[in-house]
Amino acid sequence: MINKIIEDYSKSFRAHGDSPKSVMWPKGRQEERFNALLRFVPKDNNFSILDYGCGLAHLIDYLEKNFKKYDYTGCDVVDDFIVHNSNKYKQKKFFNSMNHKVSQTYDYTVVSGAFNILYVDDAIEHKKIVFETIKMLFNHTNKILSINFMTDQVDFQSPNAYHQNIKELYDFCSENISKRLNIDQSYMPYEFTITLFRDQEIQSPNNTYNINE
Repeated sequence: MINKIIEDYSKSFRAHGDSPKSVMWPKGRQEERFNALLRFVPKDNNFSILDYGCGLAHLIDYLEKNFKKYDYTGCDVVDDFIVHNSNKYKQKKFFNSMNHKVSQTYDYTVVSGAFNILYVDDAIEHKKIVFETIKMLFNHTNKILSINFMTDQVDFQSPNAYHQNIKELYDFCSENISKRLNIDQSYMPYEFTITLFRDQEIQSPNNTYNINE
């Protein structure tokens, strides 16, 4: 099934080019997703970031507008995306995560929509893959792992889409990954972002960061 996903994205890219349509996101919503994913990343720090499932690496344009200095790496399973990104952003690093596993450690890791389409026919099996991938990514993250999902509290679900139950994800992450986490469903009614913190120290409100401030 993963081969069909790659084929579908490649066809979409050939049809729409460098556009949110090519990664099957509705136009005009990426800014809200990126705000939520990077809400706790300080503006002024130099940091490394992994964009897991980077698509067409539109996160780079957002980073350029909002952060001073960063070291970006993007990975995806679609070769057409990797080739395009490598040509467009020659100073950035990209790799195909089907061929090369995540091996380095990054300060921040973000996952924007990469889990929203079923990798296998069985949604339960897909969930196992997702949860194992979350554990793997957190093990390669120094500070914060941030992921967005479609919630299962919707009136309609596409047969090939994966909608995550928030409580189930919270239970898994708090028991197996980090007790310090944030779940944000404030920016869009049918999506949410979970942010997992490596640092387990108690934090005061003054020690958190919001890029919209």
